[in-house]
Amino acid sequence: MLDKLYITPKQWLHILRWTLYTLLFLLAMMMQTVVFGNHKLFGAHPNFVPVVITCVCLREGAERGGMFALLTSLFWCLSGADEGSISIAVLTVVPVIGSVLCSAVLANRFLPCLAITVVTLFTEQAAIFLFKYFFGTMDGSRFLTVLLPTVLVSALAQPIVYLLVKCIEKIGDAYETE
Repeated sequence: MLDKLYITPKQWLHILRWTLYTLLFLLAMMMQTVVFGNHKLFGAHPNFVPVVITCVCLREGAERGGMFALLTSLFWCLSGADEGSISIAVLTVVPVIGSVLCSAVLANRFLPCLAITVVTLFTEQAAIFLFKYFFGTMDGSRFLTVLLPTVLVSALAQPIVYLLVKCIEKIGDAYETE
C-alpha cells in the first residue's frame, strides 16, 4: 500500500513549482497590505495580487492557471480584502479568458501578458469602483484620481512578476496533454 503513495522526482518538482507560485502570491499580498497599506507609491496604492494571479494564469494555461486564480482569489477574499467577493469573480474570469485568448490567438509573450494584466487590473478596480459608487460610498471624481493611477502603478510591477513566474515555470517538465 505504501508503494502507491510514492511521489516521483517529477512530481516533487511540480509540487515545488506550485509552492513557489503560492509563496510569490503571499509575498505580493504582504507587500500590498503591509508595506504599501499605509504608504503610497507615486501617489497611489499598488495592487499586486491581480498582477501575480494574471501572470501565473497566463503562463500555466487556462485549466491549471484558472484553478490557481480561483483558489488565490478566494484566499484573497477570505483574508478580508476590500470588496473581495467582486475580486473572486473578476480575478478568476478575466485571467482565464486572457489565457484562452493567448493560447488561441496571441503569443504567450510579455506584451500580451502586460495588456491582459492591465485589463485585469482595470476591470477589478472599475468593478469595485462601480459597486461603491452605486451604493454611494465613493465619489465619481475618484475614478480619475484614484482608479487610473492605481492601475498604472500596479502595472509597473508586472515585468518583475512576469520574469519571476517565467523562471518558476521552468521548474520541472511541462505538463502532459491529456
